[in-house]
Amino acid sequence: MKNHMLVLISVAVALAPVIALASTGPTVFGYAQVTGSEQFGTGGAEIPLAFNGEPIPGANYYADGIIVGMHRIRLGFKGEAVPGVNIFFQYKWDGAWTSSGIGADFGSSGVQDAYFNLRIFPEVQMQVGKFVVPIGFERQELGNKLLFIQRSMNQSLDANRSVGIMFHGTNVMDSDVYYKIGVFDNYSSDPHNAFNGVGVALPTGSGQTTVGGILSNGSGHYILAGMLGYTASFLNVELSVARADANQAYPYFAQSIDAWNVGAKGDLEGLEYMAEYSHVSSYQGIEGLGAQDWYVALAANLHQMTLTPDWLDIEPTLRIERFQWTGTNDLGSGLNNYTIGVNYSVDPNNPYAARVQLNYVVPTGASRYREDYTMFRAGASTYNPVPDNAYIYNTAVLQMQVAF
Repeated sequence: MKNHMLVLISVAVALAPVIALASTGPTVFGYAQVTGSEQFGTGGAEIPLAFNGEPIPGANYYADGIIVGMHRIRLGFKGEAVPGVNIFFQYKWDGAWTSSGIGADFGSSGVQDAYFNLRIFPEVQMQVGKFVVPIGFERQELGNKLLFIQRSMNQSLDANRSVGIMFHGTNVMDSDVYYKIGVFDNYSSDPHNAFNGVGVALPTGSGQTTVGGILSNGSGHYILAGMLGYTASFLNVELSVARADANQAYPYFAQSIDAWNVGAKGDLEGLEYMAEYSHVSSYQGIEGLGAQDWYVALAANLHQMTLTPDWLDIEPTLRIERFQWTGTNDLGSGLNNYTIGVNYSVDPNNPYAARVQLNYVVPTGASRYREDYTMFRAGASTYNPVPDNAYIYNTAVLQMQVAF
């Protein structure tokens, strides 16, 4: 299996330059998000302490104020190379709140997605490259069309992106059923999720692992993931699962990481609704450390409801979320986040081309979460004991987006 996967990925890389030069040409797309935010109630347990439990000398822990930066920048191309073969490439630049000097490395950049899709027939298509692993509803089905500035904490429990091969299809036998099933490198290429960490088995093996940029030997460990869903005129529901091998080199690491997710989304005459539940066992390969998340979200597009003039596209939003974790040491608590927001689109006919979003995140029961979240507090493990993706509290965020 390992050799077959390496061959398929090598074929994808080899074909990419040929596909990019196809006569049909790609479509260029991109967007940028400028975000200003301020957090209230700073000076919490997230501040790293020295191992003696004392604050690091000279640090101004209790200052606060507004900060402005580039939340997400994307630039890519997509299109049909030849009939039946599509390409997709996207470059990212995240957290670019400063470009030089102190803190310049706080941002991250790199290839976000790079894959081609072979359409054998509508019910059977093959996708090869780097892309989102098919587990988790929000990241899979919403893409970049987000109701809120920050995704839910649910994204901590999926696998985000990895390199692999996936078979998928839509409207199978005219039944409105869709599916995705694939095998991927064992390690998520994006951090802060259940399939990335010291307890996850690496995808590369022993001996010679690379030759001139070509991967030559794997570890025999993979992520297996699949999704089954159904779409109707006003509802989209899915069930997805994933499993990866954990790092079995130490006794306190688990044998495997298991995750499953169920989600639903729909809209009816301007009212958009969404709900999701995720569960993971052995988070980041650590034995006994588990987490669960659920949320419900609502958005009321007043323009689609004909409650505002044609030129005014306003959409109030609300998300109620509960994240909890169980496992090692003193863990066994949760965090409730309530996100209140409003979205404004300049052009109702093209709502994501120019958009302004305002969110305020209100937490309850956050004190235990904030304590366990701290990575380097005195006496703590050097591993982050709870997932931290999309963890945010007492924060007002204003974001402006332009896209083409």
